[in-house]
Amino acid sequence: MNDYNFLNLSSFEFENFSRDILQEKLGVFFESFTSGQDGGIDLRATINKDENIIVQAKRYTSYSDLKSTLKSELKNVKILKPDRYIITTSVGLTPPNKQEILKIFHPYIKSTEDILGRTDLNNLIGLHPKVEERYYKLWLSSTNILNRLIHSTVYNQSKFELDEIKETLKIYVQNNSFKEALDILQDHHYIIISGIPGIGKTTLSRMLVYRLLAKEFDDFVYVSESINDAYSFYEDGKKQIFFFDDFLGRNFLETGLSMNEDSKLIKFIDRIKKSKNKIFILATREYILKQAKNTFEALNNPSLELVKCTLDLSKYTKIIKAEILYNHLFFANMPKAHLKNLVENKGYLKLIEHKSYNPRIIETFVQNQFWNDCEPKEFSKKILSFFNNPTSVWLHAFENTISKGSQIALLILSTIGTPVLLEDLRIAINSFIIANNKKYPLTIDSIEFNKIIKELESTFISTRMDSFNKIAIEFQNPSIQDFLINYIKDKNDLISDLIKSFSFVSQFFRIFTFDKSISEFNLRIGLNNELLEEYVNKIISDFSLFKSSYILRLNFENSRFSWHKNENFIYSFLNQILIELDNSANQKLYDFVIEEFQRNIEPKLTSYDERKSYIKLLNRIDKENITIGSEGLINSFAKQVNSIDSLKDFSKLQSLFSFEYQEFVTNPKFESKIEEVIESEINGTEINKYENLIDELKEIEKEFGFHLDDKISTLTEKHAELMDEIDRNMEKKTTIIHSKLKNMRSRWREKNSLFQTYSMD
Repeated sequence: MNDYNFLNLSSFEFENFSRDILQEKLGVFFESFTSGQDGGIDLRATINKDENIIVQAKRYTSYSDLKSTLKSELKNVKILKPDRYIITTSVGLTPPNKQEILKIFHPYIKSTEDILGRTDLNNLIGLHPKVEERYYKLWLSSTNILNRLIHSTVYNQSKFELDEIKETLKIYVQNNSFKEALDILQDHHYIIISGIPGIGKTTLSRMLVYRLLAKEFDDFVYVSESINDAYSFYEDGKKQIFFFDDFLGRNFLETGLSMNEDSKLIKFIDRIKKSKNKIFILATREYILKQAKNTFEALNNPSLELVKCTLDLSKYTKIIKAEILYNHLFFANMPKAHLKNLVENKGYLKLIEHKSYNPRIIETFVQNQFWNDCEPKEFSKKILSFFNNPTSVWLHAFENTISKGSQIALLILSTIGTPVLLEDLRIAINSFIIANNKKYPLTIDSIEFNKIIKELESTFISTRMDSFNKIAIEFQNPSIQDFLINYIKDKNDLISDLIKSFSFVSQFFRIFTFDKSISEFNLRIGLNNELLEEYVNKIISDFSLFKSSYILRLNFENSRFSWHKNENFIYSFLNQILIELDNSANQKLYDFVIEEFQRNIEPKLTSYDERKSYIKLLNRIDKENITIGSEGLINSFAKQVNSIDSLKDFSKLQSLFSFEYQEFVTNPKFESKIEEVIESEINGTEINKYENLIDELKEIEKEFGFHLDDKISTLTEKHAELMDEIDRNMEKKTTIIHSKLKNMRSRWREKNSLFQTYSMD
């Protein structure tokens, strides 16, 4: 039997649950009422003119609190004089507890059967599973499911802490999107959850993950940076859930997807669709998805619309909006006097009907406990002011609750972007103070810096330490970055101060752009001519001094990971400058890019991104500006080919230097190089990942005209053998499980028979 404690339900939700379970038990309709003074009535039913039933639903943790409240209800019950009085409570009750309550409410409670404690309600849930299915929060937060989450295999940064799970479950409000999403997953095995910022995309995704882990899935993979993470942890034969939050990337609007990321994504989706034991959940902001469709042909696929679940505020009924508001405030332990003001003035109606209603505004308001800054009688006006001006939620906290040093840290963090290493943020802050020491006379030593991080943590930022004690910083949620961009916009003096201090390449592109046009996709700050001149001069004068701040998460076994930073960024930096120059021509900067590329024309392909950027630069720059001989360039690039992926990049040189390329690839030495790379890939790939490798080899075979049939055939056979072995093991496990279930049912029938005999005696 289930053992729910019902405390993840708010008082309002517990009341509704009591109504539904009693309607099933008694077969009668119960009236329920809006929140407020109930006069001793939570639920009411009239059987006929001579019989009326009143129910009180009490959500408490201890019997002493319950008993105290029940005694205060007695006067109302005597006035109402119900023919039958029923109590439901989340408190577990002993036989003496029930007898005591029965005595208090005599003669209105007819028997202890009308006093339903925690155990009774769990028993009724077992008898009426339809009610349980409607209340996701119950079974998602059950002990059995949480234990299953602990013991399921969880990869990457997907080890959600149980406290975080419980907190999310408390404020979650059931709505049609959950059922809609489950239906899409059942039909297609993958789903794209989209919507405006703050609508609850990540929350819905997590609820789906918990539900699937609770029911039948074993492994959970959180895809953090690239679809490559999903490929790395994909295992045939295992029931796996992949969750790619913000799958187009927080950097998409600035730098787009990595090369081939769109085709890899679609390819992975195709594998998921064909699989019977895999689920893929993707979440993104709707406006970014629209931009991506305009940019990448692979994503502009009508079939993707079939699997899209768009969270839309217009679909949220007033009741759902009210429950979201209520749950946030209820579980925030807000002073009763403030809540009373919101209810008495019916201020909540103005909030749930407000054009700017957004769950994130409520979440941020609660997170910052803004009610501490106002008297109870002013509470309704206070929270309404944040709805009238959503940016004021963060503006108030930014301007009134943190120090000047913390304000500067956040402004700088917005230019660098997150995640960023703690040590790099400190470098950027010091650079800002040095560049603007007269205007901002601050001294931020190690003690002051630690104070700043401590002040910002849990409100504006969060920190995460890797397995080697390196700490990275992230914004608590994307709305903070959005607020900071709007805060900086139009403050030209502040923008100038920031540009002067830039020490990392990311600071040039994170929130600033040459594009001055206004559109829903342009969420960065367009620079005027004067600021653009400063920007260009800064790049040219300090180019050799800039550092990289971009970090990736490298994952190891047993949930260990490290923050990795690639220090090589020249080609990526130059390529991004050329992308910006598409929006606004600047001959001075263009000439500088050409000059720097010529200085670094001999390939130094130290990373995946640098290799991709080098190819893009070759395509963008006039061949007359390439000072190295094409044969030397091809030969130098080929020497650095060490994987199938880099081999495919090498093939892109064909369109640039067709004659020299063709002559080079037909050389027997290059053929040996390809064979060496392929053997290395095969030896380094586990059998359960052969399926993807086979596809890669087919591409190489087509691209270079190589005959790889024997290798592909061998890999296919080995993979088929593995799948057969997995199927046999699954059949064995299924047989064992069926046998255990059969024995359990047999023992249960014996116990039930003994129980009935005992009862008759």
